[in-house]
Order: sequence, then structure tokens, then C-alpha cells
Amino acid sequence: MNRIIPSSRQADRRFFAASALAISVLCFAGFARSYYLRAWLGKRALPPILHLHGLIMTAWIVLFVIQIAFVAKNRIELHRRLGVAGALLAAVIVGLGASIVVHDVNRQSPEATTAAFWALFVAFDGINLMLFAGFVFAAVSMRRRSDIHKRLMLMATLSLLPPALGRIAIHFVPDTAEPITKLALLTGCLALVLLIDTFRHRRLHPAFGWGIATLLAADYATYLAQIST
Repeated sequence: MNRIIPSSRQADRRFFAASALAISVLCFAGFARSYYLRAWLGKRALPPILHLHGLIMTAWIVLFVIQIAFVAKNRIELHRRLGVAGALLAAVIVGLGASIVVHDVNRQSPEATTAAFWALFVAFDGINLMLFAGFVFAAVSMRRRSDIHKRLMLMATLSLLPPALGRIAIHFVPDTAEPITKLALLTGCLALVLLIDTFRHRRLHPAFGWGIATLLAADYATYLAQIST
């Protein structure tokens, strides 16, 4: 006999499915020219480490979509098993991403002081990488509280969006306006998620409340670092 899922839960699943689809579209749009369609555009091949970085970031988005699909189909046991692989993938993302950011900082400013190094680390979206790790860790810790777990995993994935949004922005605004446009686009995405979820449940969920506030604070700090370095 098929289980009857309450309409509120079905609506919740549609919300997260739509969020995953929107994130996938934004990531593809942002990296289409520099990664996904690079070979078809006749561009030079990426260095292996950057190609690996693109592969594992894509793997995370695909995994995020699959996990939401498993929940929608009530395949909870598969969702949990794949979650172990997801936690390992998140660790790889953080380790490889941090090494790439550090390499880029050292290449741009090899003589940087400690303060200048960390300012550039923030400017290169390093703080978002740390937030991604924090959100994933918190989500795994709260895996038995599905309402918190799924929102934290969405926050983790949203924290990876700024580089894609920045690449979308440069097609429409001057280079000097890219940082503020990227910040505005991310703010719009977060506000939309917050408003839809709050309207549907008639209350602000704490996981979205502090999660979105933290992510906005981090990206405002990134914006300040980008315009000052």
C-alpha cells in the first residue's frame, strides 16, 4: 500500500526540489563558459587541479539533487547511506578548495603580510568555504532532526553559489561592479528562500534565521575584502 504523504510535507519537498533545480541552473549558467562548455568554445584546457575542483563541485550539486529526490520518493534508507559519501565529498571539497585559494593568494601576493594574506583569503571566497564546512558539519550532527538537517544542507549548498553568481554578473556589469552585483544576487536568492519558507510555515525557522544571517555577514565581509584589496 502506498503511503499517503501530508500535503504540507509534499509542499516542503517541492520547495526543496525547486531550490535544488534553481541552484543547478545558476551553477551551470555561471560556469558554462569557463568549465562546462569550455571545450566547445575552443578554450585552452584547464590545469588538472582546477578540472578536478570543477568535477567535485559538480558532484556535490548532483548529489544534492539526488538526495532530495530520494527523500521525495521516501527512499530514506538510500538517502542516509548516500549521506556518508556526501560527508566525505564535503571534506574533499573543503580540503581541495582551501588549497586552491591559498595557492591563488600566494600567487597574487607572495610577499603578503599575515593580515594581507587573510584579507585576500576572504576576498577569494575562502570564508564561504569555511561556512560550507560548518553548515555540513551542523547538518550531519542534526541528521535526526529532518527539519533542521534539510535546511542546513540547503544553506551549505547556497554558500557555494557566490563564484557562480559572480561569473553571471560579469556578463552584464563592468568588472568594478561585479562584487556588489554578486552580493545583491546572493541576497536576493537568500531572501526568496527565507520568504517562501516563512510564508508557508507562518514562522521563521531558526536554522534559516541564523544560517542566512551568518551567510550574509560572511558575504558582506567578502565584498569589503574584494573592494579593499
